[in-house]
Amino acid sequence: MTVTGSLLFYSILMAVLSFLSGLPAFWIQRKFEMALPLMVKLTSGLLISTCINLVIPEAIENLSSEKLHSASFGPLILLGFIVLYLTDIFSEQFTEYLQSSINLDEGPAHSIARSYFLSVVSNSTTLALLLHCLSDGIILATTLLSEPVEESSSTWMIILAIFLHKLPASFSLTSILLYEKLELNIIIFHLFLFSVSAPIGAWLTYGLSKIIDFPDTSFVLLFSTGAFLYIGFHTFLSCHTNAKGSNNNWNFLITIIGMIIPMLVSLLHD
Repeated sequence: MTVTGSLLFYSILMAVLSFLSGLPAFWIQRKFEMALPLMVKLTSGLLISTCINLVIPEAIENLSSEKLHSASFGPLILLGFIVLYLTDIFSEQFTEYLQSSINLDEGPAHSIARSYFLSVVSNSTTLALLLHCLSDGIILATTLLSEPVEESSSTWMIILAIFLHKLPASFSLTSILLYEKLELNIIIFHLFLFSVSAPIGAWLTYGLSKIIDFPDTSFVLLFSTGAFLYIGFHTFLSCHTNAKGSNNNWNFLITIIGMIIPMLVSLLHD
């Protein structure tokens, strides 16, 4: 299969699986509404463990063959963490500024588009996961361009790692947005953006590779790892900081289960 054919196949598969992985959260919320808080606790464990067991090892494995000193791994990951932290702090002010600049005479289509846009830029969870998915697309494209799948088992491993950590991330995104009580259409829009962002990143990288020599992608991968790490810690702390009462034991158990799932996936992957 040609690089173009492989990229098209994996892009479609990634988008479809990512979207479908977020849908079970809707069913759980509709059938067992009281289970939604526990589902978010599960999500907090999933995100933290996915980052530690899948995302960071994937970054290190992918960069091990590149000429990047290991001492720069930590600062680049930390930079991604800090940028998302600052984005989270200033997104509220930015959203308020955009809302204050709304033209009251604009049509309903513009108003809807603006509300969808604001829902994305004001949500640090969605922003962090979109950024990470774009980097996944960049890694997918550069991997296929550098070494065809048929000729390298390591290429299969990189692609498999990308797919494995996107599935729990998709479920986690939907669960968090449901817990934040966003409108159904807004949640589906965020899930759609999450699903197509990796293919978009892959095809942009593929297109740029035809025009210029694509630069080293190690910075993008480590930066997005820091962003993923931030949203994992942010979700974990927001879920457990004020947790009190008789449900504490259940919260603890559900969170630990969420942490164990990606760990088992990583062991199976190895």
